[in-house]
Amino acid sequence: MRILVVSRSYPAAGDLYQYPFVHRRVLAYRAAGHEVAVFRPLETTAPMQHMFDTVTCTSGDRAALDKVVQHFRPEVIAAHGFSEGMAPFLASQLRRLPVCAWLHGSEIPGFARQKAEALPEGEEQRAALEAVDRRTRFWREFLAHPPERFRLVFVSRSAVDLARQDLRDVLPVEEQAVIHNPIDTDLFAYRKKDAKDRLRIFMLRPFDSWTYGNDLAVSAILRLRERAEFNRLRFTICGRGPMFDEVTAPLRGVANVEVRPTFLSQQEIAAEHGRHGIFLVPTRLDTQGVSRDEAMASGLVPVTNAVSAVPEFVDENCAGLASADDAVGLADAIWTMVERPELFLARSVQAAERVRKQSGHEVIIPRELELLQEAAGG
Repeated sequence: MRILVVSRSYPAAGDLYQYPFVHRRVLAYRAAGHEVAVFRPLETTAPMQHMFDTVTCTSGDRAALDKVVQHFRPEVIAAHGFSEGMAPFLASQLRRLPVCAWLHGSEIPGFARQKAEALPEGEEQRAALEAVDRRTRFWREFLAHPPERFRLVFVSRSAVDLARQDLRDVLPVEEQAVIHNPIDTDLFAYRKKDAKDRLRIFMLRPFDSWTYGNDLAVSAILRLRERAEFNRLRFTICGRGPMFDEVTAPLRGVANVEVRPTFLSQQEIAAEHGRHGIFLVPTRLDTQGVSRDEAMASGLVPVTNAVSAVPEFVDENCAGLASADDAVGLADAIWTMVERPELFLARSVQAAERVRKQSGHEVIIPRELELLQEAAGG
């Protein structure tokens, strides 16, 4: 097939955390023998291109997209992050090409509303809630009369439930699919853990929303600091965002906590997985949790909150689970494995096995390609 991937964002050398899960798909589609072009909608008069890890991404306006379509002649479009912002760019293509649209999170009104409600009351929250209302109106109008060959793809049942909060009466059951984000288990290869690895905890998160729960992680670490044997542990915290300095400030000066204001390439992430045993990944809102699943594939045991989509992907056989907004529970989950190395080792094996069965790229990529093939054939 000739597949045109239209993505709201795409990684670049200076911005690694922009839809890396879409990039893994592009590489996998190409490895399966398909031709793939990548386009990022951007309100600009001058089309641009950048290369990332052998993939060329073109960014530009509607005219630029039309030229890509004319030159590449795609058989199907895989749109990631489709909403009222992307729809105008694809207006002409929606009338004549099949489009499979992946909704990863903020495109869903219910998800965006929960993020907005997490903001402090004020102008920023009001603007965010108004944007949610616009998004809801868009979807209700769009799905009332959808294009003939348009199909929605959700990454979890939880994501579908969020969409149904606002769109139940217009959400076409027969024209939607649930396919998890694929985890590249070749890149994130399983490495058998030793008992001592449970003492090394890794965290990698954006710091741009309270929904990531990074404050819960900091509180959990401070809670652990009260224990006599806290110095046995080693923490590595990586990430970036406007909230980074504020959230991590209480950890300054804690000798066994390394705080690094940076994102990592996926190869660097895999290397960090090899040096750690526990992945601290608190959350208040998730439709899947790709970073968590990548860590699990490498054999790390996630410690997270059992909220949103999390229970679809982990249980106590492969993870340490806390309830919502429960920093104490996160700390206790870590310490339980410190005291019980056999539990940590068993969970490590189970984590790697579960990801491979549920979300491994060898399982998911064929399902996605089958979906795209069916759409193209229609």
